[in-house]
Amino acid sequence: MIKYISENELERISDEPQSCYDYVVVIAGKLIQSFQIQEITSILEQAIRLLKPTGLLFVQGTPDFLPELGVFLDKTLRFKYWIAVESTLHRPTHGLPSVHAGVLMFSKSNRFEINRVRFPHQRCSHCGKTLRDWGGKSHLMHPEGRAISDVWKDLPVEDNYSVLSNSALEVIIKMVSGEEEQKSGLIFPKEGVQSDAGRIAEPSAQYRLPFIEAQETKIAPRISDIEEEKLWNVILQGDAIEILRQYPSDSVDLVFADPPYNLDKSYNVYADELDLEQYLSWCNAWLDEYIRILKPTGSLYILNLPRWAMYHASYLNKKMHFQNWIVWDALSEPRGKLMPAHYSLLFYTKHPSNFILNSINGNQIDSRQYCLRTSCIRSRKATGEDKKEPLTDIWSDIHRIKHRRDRDYHPCQLPDDLLKRIILMSTNEGGIVLDALVGTGTTAVMAAKLNRRYVAIDIDPEYVKITNEKLAEIQSFGKVLRVSTQKQSSKYSKKELQLELRRLTLELGHLPTQEDVLKHGRYGLQPYLDSFTSWGKALKAAKLEIQNGH
Repeated sequence: MIKYISENELERISDEPQSCYDYVVVIAGKLIQSFQIQEITSILEQAIRLLKPTGLLFVQGTPDFLPELGVFLDKTLRFKYWIAVESTLHRPTHGLPSVHAGVLMFSKSNRFEINRVRFPHQRCSHCGKTLRDWGGKSHLMHPEGRAISDVWKDLPVEDNYSVLSNSALEVIIKMVSGEEEQKSGLIFPKEGVQSDAGRIAEPSAQYRLPFIEAQETKIAPRISDIEEEKLWNVILQGDAIEILRQYPSDSVDLVFADPPYNLDKSYNVYADELDLEQYLSWCNAWLDEYIRILKPTGSLYILNLPRWAMYHASYLNKKMHFQNWIVWDALSEPRGKLMPAHYSLLFYTKHPSNFILNSINGNQIDSRQYCLRTSCIRSRKATGEDKKEPLTDIWSDIHRIKHRRDRDYHPCQLPDDLLKRIILMSTNEGGIVLDALVGTGTTAVMAAKLNRRYVAIDIDPEYVKITNEKLAEIQSFGKVLRVSTQKQSSKYSKKELQLELRRLTLELGHLPTQEDVLKHGRYGLQPYLDSFTSWGKALKAAKLEIQNGH
């Protein structure tokens, strides 16, 4: 049962009994046209009250004001996803053209259920293979389509800014609908549900927090006894905040950070599991220094998971000018009922309009109807087939690093192409690029290759050593040298092994264990242990048989 409440009837929410709904959908893009943020948070408090202990709250909106609501909700609910919904193209006065509307998903407790929803497989218009390629093969494809991620680009392109399209709402309802019991849902305001499918979107009125000038900060002295030019093209080992404080104000064109995600990753030196207040206080301290050292025409980019990006955006909204919440659509591997693919790249500037934003190839990228396989790109471009589409604030054309040969000893290394795009967009040749959490040096390496000056800082001496070695190779050879990691060829391909496990599944009536393979299998156990990092990955094809009811 789904109940809709109109905007002029919102006071009725307080009359609803406590804990009576399995899910609530709030269309904040409509509410922001009539209410202030503080009034909307009061409405959200009522929505939280109405949720059952296992209930889910969905809040739609645009990236300029949605972080404020997300930070508010994160105090009492459990953040699950920021779903990026590709919507009709609109062109803000400044920044990149935008197609990004957001839907926050929070749960009231750790106990909640959502259904797996699938979008049909799409195929490359040139080579005919699936557009999505996670390193899998056709025998691993689910016949009903691919499970959806938290970046929705397969729906009809409609307005999801001031309203929520029917197609997006239908996906949400499919996610939360009970297979056996009827789930109760509340959706408001009713006027926020798009009734005219396919109509031209009218972007919601841009919400902006009042611009607050940063407090006066004393200009930090230059690094003692070092000439101006020696401030640049350096790799420095030490505490980021302490080193940043030694740099002069208004001196850098571009600051970038990809901070640790506070997920207990295995860094050499940094403790990647702080409590929320510690983590945010640390981030805000180096963000303040970033803002101070930026030139008046400078740009700031910060990459993080959506939960932390909400806090960064809420903080930066008070000190800088929001340009874009760029969605890096970078699925690592299929997992979960709603696969996490959304990495948030915040783009802020010190001045609202006077900043560098260069066009790259006319701000056109390869059409999404093509896959990203190297062989396909080479083939279609050789034949002159090269359709383009605009570069927007959803980036799906840059892959995560897939191959071990391209990776350094670092848990979260970024691909060169991501930093290349950012640096080309927001600096000119000779400009200064700074990364105070540089890891193994991707930012500095790309800046050097693109004839920019750089400042690279990291607390880990091993990462500083790797960065220095890579920059020396750039200077000597024009590229970073990579050692081949080619594996010794196995007698059996992964496909053969996975299809053998599928055969055993049909024969035994259940997913085979390692003991089953030893007893009934054709190849023994060792080829599986050599070829797969886990038993679950070996069973991928076999699991399709179970899911299909065989």
